[in-house]
Amino acid sequence: MKKIKIGIFGVTGYTGIELLKILSNHPMADIIFVGANSNIGPYVDEIIPNLKISKRLKIRKNSEILKIKKIDLIFSCLPGGGLISMYNKVKRMGAKIIDLSGDFRLGKRSHAQWYKSRRNASTLKDFQYILPEINKDKINRKKNISNPGCYATSILLGLIPIANNLKDLEDIIVDTKSGISGAGKSGNLEHSFSESYDNLSTYNVGNHRHAPEVEQLIFKESGKKINLIMVPHLLPIKRGIMSNIYISRKTPFNHKQILKSFKDYYLDSNFVKVLETGLPKINDVQNTNMCQIGIKVMPQNRILLISSVIDNLTKGASGQAVQNMNLLFNLEENLGL
Repeated sequence: MKKIKIGIFGVTGYTGIELLKILSNHPMADIIFVGANSNIGPYVDEIIPNLKISKRLKIRKNSEILKIKKIDLIFSCLPGGGLISMYNKVKRMGAKIIDLSGDFRLGKRSHAQWYKSRRNASTLKDFQYILPEINKDKINRKKNISNPGCYATSILLGLIPIANNLKDLEDIIVDTKSGISGAGKSGNLEHSFSESYDNLSTYNVGNHRHAPEVEQLIFKESGKKINLIMVPHLLPIKRGIMSNIYISRKTPFNHKQILKSFKDYYLDSNFVKVLETGLPKINDVQNTNMCQIGIKVMPQNRILLISSVIDNLTKGASGQAVQNMNLLFNLEENLGL
């Protein structure tokens, strides 16, 4: 089988760098183009430490990919709006696209509400939202992929095994915390090391764009409409997400039954580990494509805690994108991961 000819937009961002590192060890990946909006001109191995790559690749303007005649797959690690501005031209190249931004995750109306920008309905239909552990059986290999968000991944993996048991319009509280890299390479002072170190702060409380992403997929998979109350925090660490999901009921929860539901759901999963006892820690999954999940029923058995941890740059972004690439090209799901 021929190797997949790959281009990357936004290679100098956190997810772009992480993606390049993963693909450099992938046996079926042939990276032929790397683009960026800044740092154009140097070779990638000059600006990315410890990168082991078989060929020297010069960083070019993203738009220069249009000069390439044959390419199979494009990963876009650009910020929101970066791909859509050149999408029609890139589409004509005939390559598949995996987009790591939020540009194509929501439906037309929801996108307008949450992202304050418009998306053409026909463009949205070119993309499918694939979180492999949940809906890989529905993948259409003729379409592009919208890669799930990092918070959404950790929350959905923690909710989907019991989605059919959720109540319509149920309020679910998610206390979720991310490392500083989750904010991307930003000039925002709040996301700087000096402001984040030795500190813990909330942001976008009740107004985070990954919340409707979770609600949307829960509805598609179970038909249940839930109200996600999401409280994101910024942790003074580089990478990792912990999502603590709380569900309160008047009737008791059965810990054994819930644990069995999770074990059964992820029985054949390469990348999700359900703990028999205890709750997971972020450093157990850092620099991996793994998700670890712990279950605890609180006193009087009326509050269920589901704790889900991932690495926001890997399972929450670039690792999952490669996982989706493997599925899109009918490869082993864990290849290169």
